[in-house]
Amino acid sequence: MPAIAIIGRQNVGKSSLFNSLIGARKSIVYNEPGVTRDLITERVPWGEGTWTLTDFPGFEREKAVRSEKLTLAAIQAAEKELEKFHLLLFVVSRGGMTSYEEDLTRRLRKNKKPVWLIVNFVDDPLLEAEASGLYEKGFAKTFFVSALNHRNVGYLRESIQEQFQSGESRKTNALQEEKETVSLKLAILGKPNAGKSTLFNTLTGKERALVSPIAGTTRDSINEFFTFEGDRLEIIDTAGLRRQRNVVEDVESISVKRAKEALEKCDVCFLVMDYTENLDKQNKTLFALIADAGKPLVALINKLDVFRGDAETKTEIAADLEKAQRAFWKFPWFFVSAETGENCTKALQKAFQLKAQAMEKISTPKLNQVLKDLAKSHLLANQNIKLKYITQGTPFNRFIIFANKPVSMPVRRHLASTLRTKLGKVEIPLLLQVRAEERKKGKKR
Repeated sequence: MPAIAIIGRQNVGKSSLFNSLIGARKSIVYNEPGVTRDLITERVPWGEGTWTLTDFPGFEREKAVRSEKLTLAAIQAAEKELEKFHLLLFVVSRGGMTSYEEDLTRRLRKNKKPVWLIVNFVDDPLLEAEASGLYEKGFAKTFFVSALNHRNVGYLRESIQEQFQSGESRKTNALQEEKETVSLKLAILGKPNAGKSTLFNTLTGKERALVSPIAGTTRDSINEFFTFEGDRLEIIDTAGLRRQRNVVEDVESISVKRAKEALEKCDVCFLVMDYTENLDKQNKTLFALIADAGKPLVALINKLDVFRGDAETKTEIAADLEKAQRAFWKFPWFFVSAETGENCTKALQKAFQLKAQAMEKISTPKLNQVLKDLAKSHLLANQNIKLKYITQGTPFNRFIIFANKPVSMPVRRHLASTLRTKLGKVEIPLLLQVRAEERKKGKKR
C-alpha cells in the first residue's frame, strides 16, 4: 500500500500534522525540539483506500545535535529509511527555509522520490500570501496548512488520495484483511533500559525502535506487525515506566500515559526485566499495574547471554519470581536474550496459550459447580459468608460473585486464587468482584 513519510526540521509541526491526518493523538506533540525519536507509523483508511503514514524524528545538522546522542542517533537511523516511502511530505515553517532546509531539499531531490512541500502555521489566507515565496522552491506541489487547526489538511489528504488513485481498493483491502487478521496484540513493558526496544526489533526483524544504553530513549509507543508460525501479530513497544517521582519531564509523563494505554489495548504483555535489578520496587509496581488491568503476562528475564553459566544468579532470580507469583498469580516466565532472540519463540507460544485461556467462555453448569466448590471453604463458613451465584463478564477473565454480605480483601484474594485453580487458569490474572446481594425489604403494614 502507498507509504507516506512526514519529514522536516525539528519543531515545525510534523507530529501535529501526523495526528491531524490520522485523526488521533498518537504521536507526542510538545513544544520542545527532538521529542519524536522513533518512526511512528499508522495505517489510515481514507475513502476506499488505505495508506500508511509515518512521522519521522526531526532532522537537524549533525553539528547542532552532536551533544545530544539520542537525537543524533535517531536522525541517522531515520535518514536510512527514506528510500522505502512512495511520497515525502516535507514540512517547513511559514517563516521560510533555513540554510539547512535548503540543503535538505537538494538531498531529497537526489532520492528521486515525489516530495511535496507542506508550509505549516498558516492559519489564514493573509499568512498564506506572506509565505507565497515558497512556491519558488520548485516542489511538485506546495500546500499551506495549519496542522493544529486542521486548515487545508483535508485538501492535503484528498490530494494524496488522488496521487495514488484511491490507494488500495476496498476489495483489495478486504482480501488483505482476511489474510492479515491480527491473532495477538502484544505489548512490551518494563523499566527504562531493560531491553524492550531490542526485543521489539528482534521479534519484528526491523530496526524500528531506537536502541541506546541511555534510559528514556523510547518516548512514544510504537507498533509493528509481524508473522509468527503463520499467525499475524501486532506488537507495541512502550516507553519505560519509571518511579513517579522520577517522571519530571512533561514529555515523559505523556510517554507513561501512552504505555498504560498500550497495556489496556493488548491481549498479552511481555514484562522485560534486567536480571541485575530483577524484582525491585518498580518492577513490583509494574506487576501490580498489569494485575489491575487483568492482562495475561509473560515475564522475560533479559540478557541470558551474560549470566548463562551463573547458577547462583539464576537461583536468586527464580526465588524472587516465585515470591511475585505468590503475591499475584502463577505467571509464566523465561530467561531470554532480547539481542539474539533466544527463548523468544517459547515466550510467543506461551502468549498465544494465555490469550486462549483468557478468552475461554465457561459454561453455566461448570460455573455453578465451581461456585459450590468455593462455598465449601472453611474461611467463608467461619465468617458466615454465603455465596449466592456467579457470572462471567467481559473480558472473559472477569467474574462477579454475589454473596450475602461484603467480604474483606483477604477473602476476595482467597476466592480469586481458588477460582483460578478450579477453572484451570492458574497462569492468568482473574478480575474478580464480590458483591453483597441487597436484601429484599418487607412491606410495612
